[in-house]
Amino acid sequence: MQPRTCDVCGEPYIAQRPSSRFCSGRCRKRNQRDPRPRQEQPAEAPILLAGSVLEATRKQLDAAGRSTSPLGQVALLLAAWLDSGGREGVTGRVALVREHRVALAEAVKGAQRVASPVDELRARRDFKRNAG
Repeated sequence: MQPRTCDVCGEPYIAQRPSSRFCSGRCRKRNQRDPRPRQEQPAEAPILLAGSVLEATRKQLDAAGRSTSPLGQVALLLAAWLDSGGREGVTGRVALVREHRVALAEAVKGAQRVASPVDELRARRDFKRNAG
């Protein structure tokens, strides 16, 4: 039994066989699916097109007055997790997006929406156009 470093995650482990390269079955399977060494790969920055999910979520919760509610906090936590660009795969990210959507919808459900002055002006304009 010899101490080694896992080829995938870089964690130290005790090798059971001389040919052992991985600390666990999970790392062995990861290497099988993508044989590039993971410990040397730089972390990729998430691609943000127009602001972050966290910012958008916070704005929506603040407008509804629900940013401090428990479901609002869950939505913020999931949004931060989505922005972090973690190590989960596509399926994991899809599940996070789905959970974020559900948590945000539940957090703002039944909240009084604060109308912006622009929305009020549009409503008046549309009313005048339709009345005339």
